[in-house]
Amino acid sequence: MLDNLGFLTVIDQVPGGLTGGYLVLNKSGRPLEFHCTMPISPDKIQQILYGDTLRPFLYGEKIAQTLVQRSKLPVLSVLTNHAAVLPVQTLVSTPIIYVFERLTKHEETSDVPPVREISEELSESLRTFGIDNAHLHTRSVGPEMSKMPYVPGLETGIWREIAVGNRLIAVPETKEQQLVAQIKEMARTIDLLEPFSRIRLALEEATIMS
Repeated sequence: MLDNLGFLTVIDQVPGGLTGGYLVLNKSGRPLEFHCTMPISPDKIQQILYGDTLRPFLYGEKIAQTLVQRSKLPVLSVLTNHAAVLPVQTLVSTPIIYVFERLTKHEETSDVPPVREISEELSESLRTFGIDNAHLHTRSVGPEMSKMPYVPGLETGIWREIAVGNRLIAVPETKEQQLVAQIKEMARTIDLLEPFSRIRLALEEATIMS
C-alpha cells in the first residue's frame, strides 16, 4: 500500500512569475522529495489568446504536469490547494485531490450565528402565516450547489467533497472508495493544509538565495 502523499502548489512571485513546488511526505509528515519549477510569465499574446483558460493551462498542464512527472517516488495521491491545478488530472494517472483553505463547518469557531438556508417554497409559506424569516437565506430547490471553485474548461462535478478531520477535501469520484479511508488514516498525523505553507516558504527562500 502506498503511504506517501504529494503536495503541489503554485505561487505568483510578481514580477518573477508563477512558480510551482511539489513536496512528497511520508505518513509521518517527513519530507522525502522536493521539486520546483522555474518561474513562468505568460506574454501579452498568450494572455489574449487563452483568455480565462490561461490560468488552468499554466497551473495544470505546464506546472503541475511537469512536477508530477519529474517525481521519482510513487504517491497515494497529489493534493493541491489551487483548483486551477485540477486539469492535470486528465494528463496523469495519480489521483488529484483539492484541499479547501477553510475548515469544515463543525470545526469553525465564530461568535456569529450560522446562516440557515430554506427553500423558496418554505419561505413563501412562512410569509403567508406572518412568520418573520428575514434572518434566513433562501435557496433554490434541487441538489446542493458545489462548493468547488469555478475553473474554466474543467468539469468540477467529478470531484466529491468529503470532510477529513478538520479539513474539507474534494476527491475524484472514480477513485473515492480506494482513497478516502487511506487519506483519513494519514490525516491523523498530517494536517492536509500545512505542507503548502512549507512549499511556499521554501520557494520564497529559493528566490532570495538565487
